Amino acid sequence: MDQNFFVNLPSELTSDILSRLPLRSISIGKCVCKSWLNLFQSDDFVKSKIKTPPSLVRLIPMETNSTQCTTFEFEDEDEADVESHALRFQPLTDFEIPLGNPFSKCKAQPANGLLLIHSSLERHIYVCNPITREYIDLCCPVECVSPYMLSFGFGASKISGQYKVFCIDSDTLSDSQHVYTLGSDCHYVYTLGTGTWRRLDLDPASGCSLLFHGSIVCNGNLHWTLYDSAQIFWICALDLETECFSTFSPPAVDELAGDGLAIDVKVNVLRDCLCLSYTLDDKVVIWLMKEYRFQESWTMEYQISIDIDCGFDFSPWDLMNVYPIKVFENGDVLILLKGKCLIYYSNKTRTIRQAGMLTDGTSKNDGASAMIYTPSLYSLKNFGVENVISF
Repeated sequence: MDQNFFVNLPSELTSDILSRLPLRSISIGKCVCKSWLNLFQSDDFVKSKIKTPPSLVRLIPMETNSTQCTTFEFEDEDEADVESHALRFQPLTDFEIPLGNPFSKCKAQPANGLLLIHSSLERHIYVCNPITREYIDLCCPVECVSPYMLSFGFGASKISGQYKVFCIDSDTLSDSQHVYTLGSDCHYVYTLGTGTWRRLDLDPASGCSLLFHGSIVCNGNLHWTLYDSAQIFWICALDLETECFSTFSPPAVDELAGDGLAIDVKVNVLRDCLCLSYTLDDKVVIWLMKEYRFQESWTMEYQISIDIDCGFDFSPWDLMNVYPIKVFENGDVLILLKGKCLIYYSNKTRTIRQAGMLTDGTSKNDGASAMIYTPSLYSLKNFGVENVISF
């Protein structure tokens, strides 16, 4: 091919061709020449239909008061050998964030290709883009006394496009269950690009107990699970645009009813639907809300028996954190247990097998965790007033 081939093409056509590349190839392409670097960083290219399949993010606490963050790219579904369960993950980026330590496990929450990374023992929180290798260092609101009592949410409004960090303060905290009892006047929201925290009114939730394993965005709302003052289990929604708080009911089944729960419920998004997942006895149970906020649309999509050794001792199973990651076209599903163990369920044979341990090759297995997110080339420098740090 002539070396001037792309030079002679219209810029729109060049963008269309290059946008079809996977992120790994785009990252390499930035090093080809300055014009390609400028193209890949332009707003028009970032907003184009770039191929961005879901990726896994793994967080490993380090001895050096930092956290190693590694992203793994899923192999394309049509290339993966799903019949033999030969799933493969390609390392995409690997870097360290100056946050966390062996005694303080970091958590990450995604929003349109960005990650919010925070620790329960530090006042600093980070908004990061692993692909552009940039992060913003935010500090908790000065009015919040202890970061140990804080929980966070992160999302982007579909209407305004604004990215918002929500800081939820609490009056009390139960260590064993990660349950936060909400106060009434110490909640804040930070809109990226404004440079300041402002008060958030959550009076309707005052006195409720928030089960904070991390929030998830679905249908323009952040979602958590909580108990009300009568110890009834609810799903709560915080509208990312209006910042209004509301609640609705989980599936009407015995294990999700009554005064308090004896299971660990995870809220998630699967097939673009709100999802609840948990372990009950020796089974993984997965519910989907097929029509958002329509109670009768709750459907039990999977009930999977766990009959394999996952490589770690954890009892009871009813408190196991379970996170369905991906549903394949043939109905097979990839599930993450305890943030470490990947299991693969065959819808055809109704059997499961271990697909890998995300802590393999690491020395800090107990503090490791993982989650799913969709990468983006969106630069944090687009927020203007924020102090963007490159790594």
